Amino acid sequence: MDKLKYILESYETWVSQNPDKVGDIETTSKWASYFIAGRISDSSVATELVYSLSNLFVLYNDRIIAKKRPEIAHTNDGIVESSNGPCYRLKVMLTTLEYCEVFIEISAKKLFGVKGKWIFVAILQCLKAAGRFFILKHSTERIITTPALPVLNRKKMSKKNANATTATNQMTMDEHSVTIKLKRSGRIMRKVEGAPPLQFRSFKLQEEVLSVQKQHHPKGLLQAEYLYIAKPLIHLASMGVFGEKSWKQLMVSLAVDLASIKMYHANRQHMSKEQQRILSHRCLNLCMYLMRSPVYESFTQSRLEGLLNLLAKIPIAKMVAGPLKDYIPHWQSMYFYIWST
Repeated sequence: MDKLKYILESYETWVSQNPDKVGDIETTSKWASYFIAGRISDSSVATELVYSLSNLFVLYNDRIIAKKRPEIAHTNDGIVESSNGPCYRLKVMLTTLEYCEVFIEISAKKLFGVKGKWIFVAILQCLKAAGRFFILKHSTERIITTPALPVLNRKKMSKKNANATTATNQMTMDEHSVTIKLKRSGRIMRKVEGAPPLQFRSFKLQEEVLSVQKQHHPKGLLQAEYLYIAKPLIHLASMGVFGEKSWKQLMVSLAVDLASIKMYHANRQHMSKEQQRILSHRCLNLCMYLMRSPVYESFTQSRLEGLLNLLAKIPIAKMVAGPLKDYIPHWQSMYFYIWST
């Protein structure tokens, strides 16, 4: 056990000190899932297993980096989120569930058939919605990303490291003028003259800051996010009523999406830059409706196949266009669920 603990601690130290190299390994593991596709029996299960494990590998490494280097930990509107808080732990669970949901759906279909698959889908979506509702109610977040814990930007971290090294050297030179070391305890304390200007001081506890942020947040933004969180359940229910490839179920989901986005835009002046970025991403996701049934069968499929047939006439592009044409119908039926975005 001691040896295993030593190996884990050594690995954590290496990950925190070499985020770029870790990122290269993670990218390689993700690409492995694409090479497996179609090359072995039950390739869809094997591909999703490898892809899910690679995403969990990234999540594990991100948590190590955030733990070892709190300065780049996930933040919430400028407030560093505690890794011991219930909302953070719930985000980790939701992110794990989101990374594994397609693998769970495929496995459920293999083991229990189509009905078993839809039972698991319903359970997964209810769990995800409940978790997101809890986070929305018990934190300052008013718009939740997918996945709940975004992947850390390793390139941005490398730039911060270079700047931080320079800043640390400068602070080391200056801190002696604003700190004092106690003789008996050896504890380092800040002098009175080292305190920030009076207008920038805050004597409020973090809990008070969070409470104030909740009170001043417009109800329109909260209602818009509640509607967006409920969209998968509404869509799933409409699929059960109208059918999986019915136009009605598609229009119900699209109407919920557009209503949520419209409510956000009506309160855009109250949104932070990060919230606006997430909203822009959701607007771009509306293009995914072109790949969803029945739009795909009625409009997109013929045009996409025509484009790939045209590219297949080019010698180099033929190597990519041929396999892509074969895999797109499989991917469309497996990945382009409305609740996956």
